Amino acid sequence: MANEDIPILVVDDAKFSSAIIAKVLRAGGFNNVRFTNNPLQALRSLEKRPAQILIADWLMPALDGVELTRRVKKLDEETDHYTYVMLLTARDDSDEMESAFAEGVDDFLNKGNIRAHLLTRVQSAKRISTRYNELLHTNKLLRKNIQELQTTDLVDPVTGLGNKKFAIDRVDDLLRQAESRGGAACLLMVGVNNLSVVLEQYEQSVIDELMSGISAKIRALVRPLDVVTRPTDNAFTVITHQPSLESCTSHSFRRIFDNLYMQSFKTSEGYIPVVVGVSICAAAESTGYPSASGFMDLGLAGLERSFDTGVINVELFDPLLATQAQGTLS
Repeated sequence: MANEDIPILVVDDAKFSSAIIAKVLRAGGFNNVRFTNNPLQALRSLEKRPAQILIADWLMPALDGVELTRRVKKLDEETDHYTYVMLLTARDDSDEMESAFAEGVDDFLNKGNIRAHLLTRVQSAKRISTRYNELLHTNKLLRKNIQELQTTDLVDPVTGLGNKKFAIDRVDDLLRQAESRGGAACLLMVGVNNLSVVLEQYEQSVIDELMSGISAKIRALVRPLDVVTRPTDNAFTVITHQPSLESCTSHSFRRIFDNLYMQSFKTSEGYIPVVVGVSICAAAESTGYPSASGFMDLGLAGLERSFDTGVINVELFDPLLATQAQGTLS
C-alpha cells in the first residue's frame, strides 16, 4: 500500500507539535492524515473510519494516551482490525512504559525527536500494521470458508437436501416441539426398493439424476413446513409435526406413496422406473419420546420391512423396537 493510502489519525492538543507532525508526514508522502485535539472525538472518528496508525500524545485532558489505547484496542477486537499506536511523550520512566506496552501501546517517540525520527518510525509502523491487517483479513476469510464448509457438511451434494447430520438435528427439533406443544412427531421414510438393480444398469451420474428427480417429487408432495432430508443413499425422510397420532397413518400419506410407486423418472439415459418402499413412525406423549437418532433408526428399520412386504409400514414408537433398530442408520 502506498504511503498516501495509509490512514493515519493524530491526536494532540498542542498546535505546535501537530504542525510539525503534519509537515513531516506530508514530506514522507503520507496524505491520508486526520487531526484532532480531543481523544474522545478520536474514538468517534475511528468508529466511523478506522485508521491504520494512531499517533497520540500521552498526556491529554479527559483521556490520556494509555486509556485511549486501551479503548482503541477494544474497538479493534470488535471490528477485526489492527491499529498501530504510537504515543508521543517526554517521559523516560521504563516502568510506566512497560505498563503502557501491556495496555497495547506499540511504540513511543520522544517529542524532542519528532523531526528526526517520526518518519522512520511511521514507515516501520506502516509495514507492521499492513502485514497485521492482511493476516486479519486472511483469517477472516478462513473463518468464512470454515463456516461455509460446515454448512456444506449438512447438505447432500446430489439433491441439495439436508444429510444425516442435518436430519438428526431437525428430528431433535421436532421431538422437542411435540413434547412442549403437543401433537405427534412423525417421520415418513421413502426408499427405492429396486435400487440394487438400477445400480447394476447405470453409471453413478445417472443414479444421481434419478435421486434428484425423486427428491424433487417428494418435495412437491409435502406441506411447506415439512422438512425433506436424505440421511442415507437410499432413504428420503419427511420430518413432519402432526396434530395427533391418528394423523400418522398410511391413509394420511397415501398420496405420496401413490405418486411414487412404480413411477418412472427422466434421466439422461431415458426414463427409469422405481419401486418405492414407505415407512411411517410416530411418537407422542402417550408413547414417550425417543432420541433423535433412535427415532431415525426405527424409521429406517420400518423402511426395510416395507421393502420386504411391498406395503406401507406403520408403527408407533416403542422403546424396545427402538433398541432393536439401533445401528440401522449408517
